[in-house]
Amino acid sequence: MAAKETAKKTSAKKVTTKKTPVKKASVKAKKEVIEAVDAVENVVETAAESVIAKVSKNVEQAQDVAKNVWYAYLGAAGFAVEEVTSRATKVTEEVQSRYNKLNKDGQDFVLDLVSRGEKVQDEAETRLKEGRASIEEKIDEATSKVFQVVDVKARWEDLSDRLEGLREGLKKSA
Repeated sequence: MAAKETAKKTSAKKVTTKKTPVKKASVKAKKEVIEAVDAVENVVETAAESVIAKVSKNVEQAQDVAKNVWYAYLGAAGFAVEEVTSRATKVTEEVQSRYNKLNKDGQDFVLDLVSRGEKVQDEAETRLKEGRASIEEKIDEATSKVFQVVDVKARWEDLSDRLEGLREGLKKSA
């Protein structure tokens, strides 16, 4: 509301301005004004060129800084890739080395077990042959002792004769 009242007050007052007669400037004054304007234009142009040069220089420096930041980023990324690749290669080589060692150890272990199995088999066969030979020898000894004590042939003939006698006795009674 205060703004409306101020506006009303100023519009209510009429300002009267005096018209001052303009004198025509002399040619010399015109030249001076033109020279002053030209001098101001030169100063403004020089200042503008200086400002533009400084701004251009600052823009170039900013572009250089931006390039350097970008190169630093690329360098860091490249370094990270190289580091990861290097570590991955080392880990892969270590894992492969361990795998090869375990594989070789496993193969050596299996070969050792096969060798032991063959030895056990050979030893068992040898002991079996020795045991069989020992048993056969003992049987032969026992058989010879029995034959020395008992006349098997005579007893056999006696048994055969008795069986014949029984057979004939059965035939007669039948």
